[in-house]
Amino acid sequence: MDLKYTRALLPGMFLDYDCVIIPGLGGFVCNERSAWYDEERAEMVPPSRDVLFSPNLIHNDGLLAQEIMRATDCSYSDAMSFVDSEAAMMVEELSNGAPVELPRVGRLYQGEDGVIRFLPDAEMVRTLSSFGHSRIPLTQLNAEAVLELETQDSTLENEPTIVLPISDSPTDEDSKKQERKDRETKVIPLRVKIARVAAIIAIPVMLGGAWMLTDPTPSTTLMSVLPTFTPSTESLLFVSSEEEKAEEVLVSNYAPNEELVAIEPPVEIIAPVEEETPVEVVAPMEINFLIVGGAFSVKENALTLVSILEGEGYTPTIHFQRHNRLHLVALGEFETEWSARRGLKKARKSGRKATWLKKM
Repeated sequence: MDLKYTRALLPGMFLDYDCVIIPGLGGFVCNERSAWYDEERAEMVPPSRDVLFSPNLIHNDGLLAQEIMRATDCSYSDAMSFVDSEAAMMVEELSNGAPVELPRVGRLYQGEDGVIRFLPDAEMVRTLSSFGHSRIPLTQLNAEAVLELETQDSTLENEPTIVLPISDSPTDEDSKKQERKDRETKVIPLRVKIARVAAIIAIPVMLGGAWMLTDPTPSTTLMSVLPTFTPSTESLLFVSSEEEKAEEVLVSNYAPNEELVAIEPPVEIIAPVEEETPVEVVAPMEINFLIVGGAFSVKENALTLVSILEGEGYTPTIHFQRHNRLHLVALGEFETEWSARRGLKKARKSGRKATWLKKM
């Protein structure tokens, strides 16, 4: 029995949909289950989901046909013919008493009462948001020990509180502290204060007078102690004729016997200005379609597939989905649907049959 499209496309559809219907056979429904406590094993069980199969779901929602159209570029009528043929093959196998194995989904079999039942795969039972979580040992507390702790707390609360009286009469220690403060606080006489001020004023006057006596010669500096301002420096400005270029000549400490020295002004050197070449900004490619080679909740598994694809010559990338917390390993990123479908055909011809196209 060759279930080419059902076995290849059905596992990836449960990553995006909680209900997938195979017309003519039945539908798979995923119901989330919150965390619960296993009293027999004394363990906390992480969140999971119940995967159920109902043969009464016969309404065609078109999801499986849509995935076949994306994978093979065929029309809707051709995709529905593939769905009907594979569904008829599975119904025939189940009526003959043989189970139908769907990798990464589970096993379908017919019970003694003639009803089709489904045994989900272990990976299907786990919720996509709690991959990697295991059971947590959580032993219940002993009720007798809790009662003993509560009784001890109640006895401590019922014990009377001892209140010590506060006396208003001063003690010996307080009287000693007061005597020490009174001894430290003394009145300074007025003559002592005057003597201290005179000493503060006399010290800088004496030091300044001694310094002035060591250098009695007057100075021509206005900021000196004994200034005698007799400026002797003269400055002259010589200007040439109007036809020639004006030059400034500065003569310092002029004397009749000294020669005049002309100081040429500095020549300004203008550095050449380099013209900046405009840099062309290339707009990044907009990613609209992905060729997905696998989806993992554990990032290490996704990195393993990335290393395998790099060995095959691909340039894979990892994309994280927040709504289901999955790491998608993409063989390529494309901007248009035409280029994405072309890359999908190339990947499947090279041996990657389980790849599918995802629109961002």
